[in-house]
Amino acid sequence: MRICLATAHCKPAFIPLALLYLKACLVDLKGLPDEDVTILEFGPDASAEEIANQVVATHADVVAFSCYVWNIRVLMHAAARIKAHEPSVTIVVGGPEVGPVAASTLERYPELDVVVKSEGEIPFCEIIDHWQTGADLDDVPGICFRRDGSVVDTGDAPILLDLNQLASPHTVRLATTEKRVVCIETQRGCVFRCSFCFYNKDLSIRNRRFDLERVKREIRFWLERDVQELYLMDPVFNLNAERAKEICRFIAAHNHQRIPVHTEVWAEFIDDELASLMREAHFSYIEVGLQTTDDSVLATVERRLRLQKFLDGIGYLKKYDLIFEVQLIYGLPGETRETFRKSLNFAAALDPSVLSVFPLMVLPGTELWRKAEGLHLAYNAEPPYYVRSHFSMDEADIEYGWEVNRALGWLEPFHTVRFLRREQGITYTEIVDEWIGSPPESLPAFVERFCAKKEIPPDFYRASASIEAVASSR
Repeated sequence: MRICLATAHCKPAFIPLALLYLKACLVDLKGLPDEDVTILEFGPDASAEEIANQVVATHADVVAFSCYVWNIRVLMHAAARIKAHEPSVTIVVGGPEVGPVAASTLERYPELDVVVKSEGEIPFCEIIDHWQTGADLDDVPGICFRRDGSVVDTGDAPILLDLNQLASPHTVRLATTEKRVVCIETQRGCVFRCSFCFYNKDLSIRNRRFDLERVKREIRFWLERDVQELYLMDPVFNLNAERAKEICRFIAAHNHQRIPVHTEVWAEFIDDELASLMREAHFSYIEVGLQTTDDSVLATVERRLRLQKFLDGIGYLKKYDLIFEVQLIYGLPGETRETFRKSLNFAAALDPSVLSVFPLMVLPGTELWRKAEGLHLAYNAEPPYYVRSHFSMDEADIEYGWEVNRALGWLEPFHTVRFLRREQGITYTEIVDEWIGSPPESLPAFVERFCAKKEIPPDFYRASASIEAVASSR
């Protein structure tokens, strides 16, 4: 049986970790020949025709697509083309974009045969087992499939308590020879219940960890190769601070090439020792989700924020000169334009390396998606499901958020703007609103206008802006 595993990337530099897990389990656990399992990767600009043609060329009996919010449209168009060309091909899909809405996905896309509802490795291997022996899929838990014009739901799959049962995707046989961003999981799931997030996956056991010795082997495997970056892609890398410190010590001891390391952290769990170890291990980019500072919004979306501990954690990151990105979400239920502006000013006052604002996406399967009606939450029906309005923000308020997003895209790269937002008596939202009110043709023009309006001595900012304008034009 020939199997083709395929996906379309948002960022092609990243290895296709989900597909590598599937192939590792099929070959190492189920004994399928390596040459019978093909992985195909496509960039964000790949057309449905290109994807379909390459998939058909593999002569696969089974095609499996890994589906996300950024690729679902093109993959479904490709699936339709594949089915039209080869009606006998069986098409299986999985991933966060389709799993939570498995039955409706089958109803919407007649070219699909099976949807895997949650973690894919074990159910997909069982599907292949059943097809090889000619057995029905009724006793494969965790899937929806099509039979005689009807959709059959086999219920939820049991939670895989021991992640170490999964074959490792980090092996010589599967390793890329290209210089790419290598994704490694040290754990799965999240203990927090933020209603806008899909990381917890509604599992009763919200966090499971790979054995620490396995994690070290996988990390060392890649530290000894020529890779662009190591991405520890846990929802919260430092959920267990002592475990995170041990991983950092290991990386520091073996990262002789000083390969950059990227991860996401919970600022409240950062202490002086962990920040120091992250510096030693060459962590080069750290994502910190703040989302909002408003208590009523935090309560509405079931998110926790211990403000002083958060500030302490940020302080430790800054003490060791670690590059970190503070992230806000615009459009959370309960938020108003004014409460968001307060959060933006707070985040800017932290002086992060990068400050980002993301519009809320009401993702299928999240608690917010389930509660949308009660919150009067309107959002786009098609991916990426951007918010349109809710009980505390109308469409004009949401549009303001998009304007802020665009403003930060222009303002944030300039050090001159970073200096300007530190000016006594100036808030970042004043700078942002000035850009929104009249987007400038150049940085010097913007700085000149803003300094005049706020009666700020312009000489330093004029010189800084001129230097950056020349540098950015090269």
